[in-house]
Amino acid sequence: MTPTPPADDVVDPAAEATLRRSVPLWLLLGVGVLLGAVSIWLWPDDDPAAAPASSTTEAPSPVAPTAPSTTIIRSCGPDVERSADALLVPSCGAWLGTTDRRVAGLDLALQEERLGRDFQMVRLYKVGRDEPFFTAEETRLADEGRILVYSWKVLNQPGAWVRVAGGEFDDALENAARQIAGSGHTVLFSLHHEPEDNVPAAGSNADYVAMMRHAHEVMEPIAGSQLVWFINYRGHSFGSYEQVEAMYPGDDVIDWISWNPYNWFGCQDLAEWKSFEEQAARFYQWATTEHPGKPLMIGETATNEDPADPDRKARWIADMGAALQDRYPEVRAVLWFHQSGATNFCERRWDTSPQSVDAMVALAGDPYFGG
Repeated sequence: MTPTPPADDVVDPAAEATLRRSVPLWLLLGVGVLLGAVSIWLWPDDDPAAAPASSTTEAPSPVAPTAPSTTIIRSCGPDVERSADALLVPSCGAWLGTTDRRVAGLDLALQEERLGRDFQMVRLYKVGRDEPFFTAEETRLADEGRILVYSWKVLNQPGAWVRVAGGEFDDALENAARQIAGSGHTVLFSLHHEPEDNVPAAGSNADYVAMMRHAHEVMEPIAGSQLVWFINYRGHSFGSYEQVEAMYPGDDVIDWISWNPYNWFGCQDLAEWKSFEEQAARFYQWATTEHPGKPLMIGETATNEDPADPDRKARWIADMGAALQDRYPEVRAVLWFHQSGATNFCERRWDTSPQSVDAMVALAGDPYFGG
């Protein structure tokens, strides 16, 4: 059965989860107050070795998601005022966000100038135990209404998960929690994104679960409801329900589930073009079936241009936006991975051609994504 499409009159999908969190007074002031979200960076996202195998044939159309939809998402009209609940779930539609790694020429200000509006989410990557949270610039972004999504790889070495779970880095976890608590903002937060790619180097499936649960136990008493926890799987080459479930820390820890569906076309020797749905559908079905009611997030997504078809990337962006509205109602946020790949020929920026810029501007102007 295809998930129920957006409807205008529904119950808030995060209502049950909200009961276990106290809603700060400022959160009720409306759309102007958006908060920060946190997720963590250890191994490179765009490791070409982790990409799908090469193929030169055009892939068939994907099967639409068949998991039953337990959440009916309201459509967003042009005059609908959007707000965030205690878990940062939007009151309608999905947040639109981007990455901001401060790569030369790819800064957030330039992106937003070209887009003609602010992104509602910004994903920030942290590596190492001494990384600061809520720098002056990050504080400014949150104060201006953007939700911060933090990705933190506390330790970027073999055996990292065992060492973090064992308490060796508790001082770093506590310090990060204090910085977030002192900011006055609520953030999305995760440790070691795309973990399935780092078994066994960083540890076992069970080690990852132990690390996430230990970090939650250490940080929650300090930052409390200002930490909204998510897990970020790679997911676009999804092949094992057993592994992703084995790495899931538990519904009592995780507030959002995220994955990164990419089109790897043009990256090194990878020649097969994949649509957004071909890369997203199977993981979406797993998440909505095994963890119904959890808000979902596209933590990273992107595509290259096709030199043989200058409109193909633009169509990919437009098709993604239509799919998210029509068949992926549980996805409440989508973030574009806006970065060039100097070593693997993955030009993932969304502004690589006039056509792709027009497509992203159109997506950003859609009321469903806050336009």
